[in-house]
Amino acid sequence: MSLSKKISTYFTTSSILAGTILGAGLFTLPYIFIQSGSLLFIIYLILVTLICLATHLSYGESLLRTEGEHRFIGMAEIYLGKWAKKLITVTTFISIGGCLLAYLIMGGQFLQNFSQIINHPLNQWQSVLIFWLLGSAGTVLGIRFIGGGEMISLIVITAFIVVFAILGLPHLNLSNVPLINFSQFLLPYGVLLFALSGASAVPEIYSYFRKQSITPREINFKKPILRGTIIPAILYLIFCLGAVGIMGSHNISIDLVPQLVNINPWLGIVTDLLGILLVITSYFILALNFKNSLVFDLNFKNLAAWTVSIFLPLILYQLGIHNFIQIISFLGAAVLGIESIITLLIHKQSQQKGFLQPPFVLKISPTVRIILIALLILGAVLEIIGIAV
Repeated sequence: MSLSKKISTYFTTSSILAGTILGAGLFTLPYIFIQSGSLLFIIYLILVTLICLATHLSYGESLLRTEGEHRFIGMAEIYLGKWAKKLITVTTFISIGGCLLAYLIMGGQFLQNFSQIINHPLNQWQSVLIFWLLGSAGTVLGIRFIGGGEMISLIVITAFIVVFAILGLPHLNLSNVPLINFSQFLLPYGVLLFALSGASAVPEIYSYFRKQSITPREINFKKPILRGTIIPAILYLIFCLGAVGIMGSHNISIDLVPQLVNINPWLGIVTDLLGILLVITSYFILALNFKNSLVFDLNFKNLAAWTVSIFLPLILYQLGIHNFIQIISFLGAAVLGIESIITLLIHKQSQQKGFLQPPFVLKISPTVRIILIALLILGAVLEIIGIAV
């Protein structure tokens, strides 16, 4: 492979992961930052980034140790058995279906904001339906379109966050933001785990490498996963600080756009348009991964897999599940937490039973693995208790 093709391939694969991570969660983080406290938010950001990095690298190495092309459900069955396949089948439907629902809600909100900006207001249902049609069409176009779309999206959103930093950081005042708000002590965990989880993109990176005629022995997941996980975490923090600097600590709600339009109309419009772009590209990747998982791991026919991946989020929305923060908190702490535990267990087994030797090996000591799993279990239990109470 030529140097220019190698650079292009690794940049694109990093972009697929980073672009998937930089999704709907971005625009809720300034609100979480204010509500939880600046120091607590940063501590959680570092902790969750390390957890997600370990999870993504573990998943990547496990794929490279396994013959054939698989998704998460298939990997769970190969290395952990039928019980894991059944569990992950359930969590896959909940996590990817829930993530698609979250993106559908946020994407619909951005479209509704834009319709109001241009004085042709749409109601919530109309906005959600239009976003769903756009997301479904993009999903059908496949991974080649997505790779380019994620790369462009990542460049644009990075430039956008830099603009927020330039405009906001000189005016940043955190004196009214608590360091730690103990009444919201657990709030950042689930939201950040949702915002930084990009495991669904890892097999799509593998697929992209294979489409470039790169063999599993030549695929090095390490650099794309490191860059694709760490860059979004840094951008999230910069965006939060820039937003607080521009809007102040008292003007930030879950939906930033209406307040931004009042403060800086042009910035509000650009934020809304980029929000649409950012959310819809993440929607593409998740829906495609869901379809492929159904085909490769559950032996769905292509038509049935497309039907489920496209219509499930719309059906969930019609059932009345509309609270964005509750959805992503539950998905992050409970569902994605469980999937992260399974990923770490798969990784351990793949290192013992995998047939292929990958280009990189992630060394996790038994103590560190136990600590990671314990933290994930604690987070999942506390989130479930919080919902029950």
